[in-house]
Amino acid sequence: MKSITSSILAIAALSLCATPFARAQAASGVEAKLKSMEDSWAAAQLQKDHGAGVVDGLLSADYFGVDSKGKIRNKAETLEHMRSDTDTYTYTKNDSMDVHLYGSNVATVCGTSTEKGKDKDGKEFSRSYGWADTWMERNGQWQCIAEGASAKQ
Repeated sequence: MKSITSSILAIAALSLCATPFARAQAASGVEAKLKSMEDSWAAAQLQKDHGAGVVDGLLSADYFGVDSKGKIRNKAETLEHMRSDTDTYTYTKNDSMDVHLYGSNVATVCGTSTEKGKDKDGKEFSRSYGWADTWMERNGQWQCIAEGASAKQ
């Protein structure tokens, strides 16, 4: 009886130790996936129409965002803005990103980004801004449901 009780206690103890490890691995996988999706979004900025196609898959149908100039846009307006943007980008990069998980299907990614290129008049620019994106996993797919950005001073 003592050996059965000892075995059950040992298995229970191992299970309790393994659960946080499994959660940490799952969280690490989600963090890597969301960071990769954010990097795809940044890279898409360089490609206008094709880039808007990439971003279309990243945004939920009910997405709303506030850009660094305070303009509020839904998904369709965000994609159209990407396609019709008069700036020409030569560089876009996420400088930093921190992922915060809230349960198994909601996360925020907060970061900073830099864009370089030329405006419609040919004047060169280099812009930095901070942003926070809210992601939700629905039907096995992570999508951005909200975004907020602010130009860095």
